[in-house]
Amino acid sequence: LRSSPRYSTITMSAFTLSATHAVAKTAGLRAKTQAKSSVRRAVTTKAAVKVGDAAPDFALMGEGFEVTKLSDLKGSKVVLAFFPAAFSGDADGGCQCQLQALQSIAKTDGVKVLGICKDQPFAMGVWKGVQGIDCLSDWDLSASEKYVGTLDFGEFLDSLDVSTNFKGYMACRRGCVVLDEDQKVVYSWNGMPDQLPDTTEIQAALGIGKTDFA
Repeated sequence: LRSSPRYSTITMSAFTLSATHAVAKTAGLRAKTQAKSSVRRAVTTKAAVKVGDAAPDFALMGEGFEVTKLSDLKGSKVVLAFFPAAFSGDADGGCQCQLQALQSIAKTDGVKVLGICKDQPFAMGVWKGVQGIDCLSDWDLSASEKYVGTLDFGEFLDSLDVSTNFKGYMACRRGCVVLDEDQKVVYSWNGMPDQLPDTTEIQAALGIGKTDFA
């Protein structure tokens, strides 16, 4: 494996992939210029929603193939947390970190938080058990394309020497969208798999105070 300099606090130092909950070997980032080039190539669609938009409705399956329809949640604030794949990324900056940062918003502040990725409903129950947050399967990426955009996750991982010949595996971009009680978008952020949204910005959009992450 190659080594590389440290990146900013929002950039993950390594990625892991696991279909069986085993932790794969980590991989260092390449030179910044190569990484930026890979980012440009990997993005296929960009986010469609912006602050002030009405939230596009969706009906997605989760644990036990139970369907969650967004419009049924009207009247409550909702946070939509999009991530490329369950059990991907390292513990300090991956999907687990992204969702854990929202746990107290869901539990302490009573805000409905939904994790969304491409993985099949079979995985959503296990992932919910790990994160303590309801997770939904956007298997055809239709909701992701409307909210945060998509990318070639396989190409992104290949460029980091994490995977080999994985190009063509599509996933959603990492993102977070906050909806008010009328299901209007009040906050929208999207980025690459090695970036994380600012939790304080999410709190501000929800109108809540400091969250206890202990």
